[in-house]
Amino acid sequence: MIIFIFTAFRYNVGWDYQAYYKSIQYGLITNIVSNGEYASIFLVDISRRTGITNLYFFVNAFITIFLFSKTIKEYSKDNWLSLIIFLCFPLFYLNSLSVIRFFTALAITFYGFRYIERRKFIKYLIFVVLASMFHKTALIAIVFYFVYNLNLKISKLVVLLTLLPVLSILFNKAIIRYFPRYMVYTQLTSIQEGTKAIIVLIILAIVLLIFRKKIICGDTVVNGYYNIFFTGLSIYLMFSSQGTMGHRLSLYGTIFSILLISEVLSKLKINRDRFVIKIGIYLLCILMFLYTVYIGSGTYIPYRTIFNIY
Repeated sequence: MIIFIFTAFRYNVGWDYQAYYKSIQYGLITNIVSNGEYASIFLVDISRRTGITNLYFFVNAFITIFLFSKTIKEYSKDNWLSLIIFLCFPLFYLNSLSVIRFFTALAITFYGFRYIERRKFIKYLIFVVLASMFHKTALIAIVFYFVYNLNLKISKLVVLLTLLPVLSILFNKAIIRYFPRYMVYTQLTSIQEGTKAIIVLIILAIVLLIFRKKIICGDTVVNGYYNIFFTGLSIYLMFSSQGTMGHRLSLYGTIFSILLISEVLSKLKINRDRFVIKIGIYLLCILMFLYTVYIGSGTYIPYRTIFNIY
């Protein structure tokens, strides 16, 4: 019941709303319907035929919220903490209000983690392919199946991070030559998404590197979170000076921070320390949420804070 209520208040906001609305209502040919993402095209078609434009947004919202909620409930050591981080961190839930079909794809691959854990590649591949029918970028999540069991030591991570700029150049050349339609996502730009929020993820990465052994403690699942998170962060850093490519693709991995943070806190033996840190995280999350909504009040339409009341 809570999911249905939550979804009803979520489905019609964000800076991409007009593009989606016009594609459905007026039959405009945009990348929403021209990229061959068949699940998204199907929902657009159903919305057009029924005359219920917001049906598209509601279905995507329900899929996103349901799959994230279910995965958090099953895998997080602290459900409320993970949920608050998901809702308040600017790159996660608030971002889903705009990049709608992308977050549907992200939710499906996130839910599919259970098949990485169980080492059932075919089932995981089915979920990734299904996700790619909403947004093709989901195909990058196939990599997570193969990094899950790796022993990513600090020295190896440092070498990898050092090589990222070279890999970025090679990747860009391949995009320009073979996939020119996607050049817009890799073009150099001074305006990027998530440039401030990524600092929080980098700080988290430093903590994870320092306390790696204590956090993982031989737990295969936590090691999987760890590897997937760092794969996502590496993708962001690889394209840190370019368009939206890094920000978007990295989310398939960095979203696992909502599970990792709960794991980090669960390793603290003193309850008082855990309580103090948790309160600090809650306060930080609330501040990030209010800041994001306040500076983006024209973007996140339904949200108002006490600073917006006249």
